[in-house]
Amino acid sequence: MKLISKRNVYSSLALLMLAKIGFAETIVIYPNTVISYPKTYNNVTLDLTNGSFIIKNGASLTITNSNLIGTISPTNPVLITVDGGGSLVMDNDQVNVTSNNIPAHPKTQSLQYVIQVATAAAGGVKLMNNAFSMAEPFTAGLLITTSSIPTSGIQLTNNNITGFHGVFYLIASDNATVHNNTLIQNSYGNVVVVGNNDLITGNTIKFSGNDHLGNSIDVIDSDTVTISNNLLLTPTCHGIYVMNSDNLTIDSNQVFGGITYAMNIYSFPETAVGDEYITQLMSNHTFKNSISTNVTITNNFMSQNRYGIAASDVNTLTVQNNYFIQRFTDNASRKFWTNNNILLKNVTNLTWGNNLYKEAFSQDINGDNSKSFQIVTFPQSGGVSI
Repeated sequence: MKLISKRNVYSSLALLMLAKIGFAETIVIYPNTVISYPKTYNNVTLDLTNGSFIIKNGASLTITNSNLIGTISPTNPVLITVDGGGSLVMDNDQVNVTSNNIPAHPKTQSLQYVIQVATAAAGGVKLMNNAFSMAEPFTAGLLITTSSIPTSGIQLTNNNITGFHGVFYLIASDNATVHNNTLIQNSYGNVVVVGNNDLITGNTIKFSGNDHLGNSIDVIDSDTVTISNNLLLTPTCHGIYVMNSDNLTIDSNQVFGGITYAMNIYSFPETAVGDEYITQLMSNHTFKNSISTNVTITNNFMSQNRYGIAASDVNTLTVQNNYFIQRFTDNASRKFWTNNNILLKNVTNLTWGNNLYKEAFSQDINGDNSKSFQIVTFPQSGGVSI
């Protein structure tokens, strides 16, 4: 009788397990599949090319360690709808989405999304450790809440998102956490918050707007929001855009490049006139905050933005311990573009201190770097002179 070694048994079991992983079950999801009781999918492939989920009656849908393949179209505009006080948990999933019969529209907001939250249990939406990708740019978004139905406790952490036309729209959403996500080449709004007690921390957002239209972070008509330790690389429009919001902390962020401001703090409606992006974003919204109040901007690093910080119609603005890097061909241009008498309009109770400026190095061969070895104080008024 031939004996079978333990090593051979373990090897056979390992191969069996790998086979199971490699050939995970494919489940076809049909249109408007209702989840009305707790349902969990683990280590499967969910085919939503012609299907969608609707979570109702306080039920929960949990999807872990799985692949999702979905197609968004005018006839299948949302892949997952959270309704009826339900909850959605997605952890360690790979989500690949295509769009069908949706023309690219880089300058208007998307009408189609992977996830729409109509009503959800408090803390009932959690997206963690997932990878989301959209094949066709400027067509469909990832997640949007409903402005008329408040949500609370949404958690979006450690996700990688590429190619969507709108990423996280947290409208009327309180106590949300957006942490440690990586967003690459997503257009229109990347992180948009309209709510209270929200955290936007530790995210990396690369090329927001995808060279067409879009900000990295928008905080609008909100109260008590922290924006900290985010890395924003070459936003097409603004890095951090704040409008009609109170009690904001903007700390230790890095904003590199971009065609407009690294950060701007505004109040509606003056600055929104003619701004197609903000007009669409806030259509049918009634502002509860009259102007932006009590905004603190500290310890941020802003480099090679067209402008650094601008503000208009703000009460109690603190700007301290920030670093600015820019490059100008002459001193007159430098003084003009760094002059807070121009950049800060109708700001009351301004605290400005210990903000430093450095001229960027020339990239020209034998370029003039004579002014690039100085770090000087960015004055409260009058502009930088080197």
